[in-house]
Amino acid sequence: MTIQKNYFSKNAIILIFFILFLFSSNICRSESAAGESSPQPGGPSGPQADYQRYADLIAGVRSSHGAFASFERRPAWAEFAKFFDQSWNKHEKKQLAPMKEWAAHELADPISSGLSVFYPFSGPDFINPFTLFPNARTYILTALEPIGDIPRFETMTEKDFNLFFAELRQSLHDLLSFDYFISAHMHAAMESEELKGVLPIILFFMARERLRILDVDYWFMEPDGTIRKVPALDGHEPDSGAAIPGVRILFENPDSPGNRSRTLYYFRLNLYNGSFPKKVHFISFLKNLGPFITFMKSASYVMFDPRLGAARDFVLDQSRYVLQEDSGIPFRYFDPSVWALQFYGTYAKPISIFKEDYQADLAESYQAGRNIRRLPFGIGYHFRPGTANLLLASKK
Repeated sequence: MTIQKNYFSKNAIILIFFILFLFSSNICRSESAAGESSPQPGGPSGPQADYQRYADLIAGVRSSHGAFASFERRPAWAEFAKFFDQSWNKHEKKQLAPMKEWAAHELADPISSGLSVFYPFSGPDFINPFTLFPNARTYILTALEPIGDIPRFETMTEKDFNLFFAELRQSLHDLLSFDYFISAHMHAAMESEELKGVLPIILFFMARERLRILDVDYWFMEPDGTIRKVPALDGHEPDSGAAIPGVRILFENPDSPGNRSRTLYYFRLNLYNGSFPKKVHFISFLKNLGPFITFMKSASYVMFDPRLGAARDFVLDQSRYVLQEDSGIPFRYFDPSVWALQFYGTYAKPISIFKEDYQADLAESYQAGRNIRRLPFGIGYHFRPGTANLLLASKK
């Protein structure tokens, strides 16, 4: 018995030492491997850093952490970064800086309200509402363009890598040149295999504005109102099924007092009467985020169509402020007994493709010359300074 007991004791000790040896060896190998390779999504640097580095690479912003240094050395990226360093600086001076200065003075009440910004027919245009309303806690963008993916540069061929940045540059051309996305160009870009949707463009704007991206989730609202969330770096955009497809981005503005977390939602949503009123669960979700500052530009005058009456009534009912140019809600729907109206710029007529949507009553208000203030920048379809108009409607 004694011999048998000692035998098991010695073997137990040997076994324990052997297990400890294997365990410590695996730890060393893991730490060594981690030190030799770039951080992967969800790795030691955490998902926040991963989303930030993807956004920086998409935007042509050189990253301080160097995790994607090999991609930054590729000629296609270097050329893209150089081009947008120059064109973005030009866009800031010509467009964004005048907008910021004007908004600080003319939109002081909406900005200080902290209300959510609702932007129907937005496409991926995050930069305009953020420039005009930089203190909003929540931005809700809706349009028909697909959501798309965060591009996984690690698995791309060099050809696909080059095509991605060529497609992105082409997609951004219209906005930087004319301050709006041309629908035909946008739809063609969204159908390309490389770009696929709005998400890369939204991340481009955020990174160019030096915002800190905390998290990105696909955010699907099921017919019963429940939310299905999928981390955007887990793979390609999942099938939405019967759900309303969306994406939620959490971010911070390091330059903002208090540096609070903000939220951007983008939903792929049909606002026509045959669809929107049936989305009762989604309408309830939107109301919980209201009341709104609703912003509309380059909206193709679709709110003039009776088939969007439900969406138009929703905006008028749920908004405390509406800021729009003449392609938004027809002027006749702003009852002066309900809304205080402030006019900016000049109104002559729509661009030729929308000439049927001329508003005689709006023109009469401008021709009367009362309560008209200067607009020092172009916006929407009238992108040249001195040709554009804006209406700020404030609910009494």
